[in-house]
Amino acid sequence: SPQRPVARISRTGGVREPSRVVRASALRASRRRLGTAMGKKLRKPGKKSKSGGSKGPSEPRVALLDDKNDATKPFKLALVELFARFDQDGDKLLSEAELKAFSRAANEDEREFTEEEMTEVRDFFDWKETDSGGGLTLRGWIQLYLTQTQAREEDTWSDLHRLGYNGQLKLKPKSTLKAEGDLLAKLMELVDLGEKGNLEGFVAAFVADDVEAEDRKHFLETLRGGGDSGEEGQLEGLLGELRCCITGEGVFKVEGDQEEGPVTFHFRSPQQGMERIDREVVFVREDDGRWCAEG
Repeated sequence: SPQRPVARISRTGGVREPSRVVRASALRASRRRLGTAMGKKLRKPGKKSKSGGSKGPSEPRVALLDDKNDATKPFKLALVELFARFDQDGDKLLSEAELKAFSRAANEDEREFTEEEMTEVRDFFDWKETDSGGGLTLRGWIQLYLTQTQAREEDTWSDLHRLGYNGQLKLKPKSTLKAEGDLLAKLMELVDLGEKGNLEGFVAAFVADDVEAEDRKHFLETLRGGGDSGEEGQLEGLLGELRCCITGEGVFKVEGDQEEGPVTFHFRSPQQGMERIDREVVFVREDDGRWCAEG
């Protein structure tokens, strides 16, 4: 745990040293609070993951903290990149919505900050109030990660790996965040079928073999749209999401096995006006080797 009390950051950017009573409370709560605020459940050293292996890769790692317990230059550069990545509106603040998007991306269970945790982020780290609600500044973002890293470095490495960094704090090739191999070929086939208007062929190629005929018919009608309800067809929206998986555009996380399946793509909606909505699509591989959508 931290060797010194966590200083409370005022909303105007100043630092107020906690009182002796608050200091003792902060020391006891700091690891629990920061662990949950970053969306983690604190684990004992050496605890195994569900898969049986140690959490996180065993590749060589650079230092995150220097001999003064401050962030190293490579770590700060990574934090600056992540801040910019999740600052979707470019206002140099991470709003509550943007912080929740970060939390979903960084956590295995896609856990979001709770309201209590958001309050603690506002109170303990550099938060700038604005007419639109404000957000965490870059300074506050670095403070947040520095405090977590001092308390539980392994959780920070888990975040960094899930957000695309390797042990040398270099971003992994973007190709890891898009479809590859046979799955890529299948998605390109689906987009081609859809663009040509071959909806029957699209449905046959998209859905799993065990999907009932009635469900296939309903899916076809959903793609086509119109009918008595006059609803707009969903084909173009689905094609846009498949293109995200093909190109990696908007994709922030890919989980699973692109050779054997299943594989899940997490991405920001490509539909105009819905960019803040996170989407996901899951592909599985049938016994005959054919890729299709899950469910």
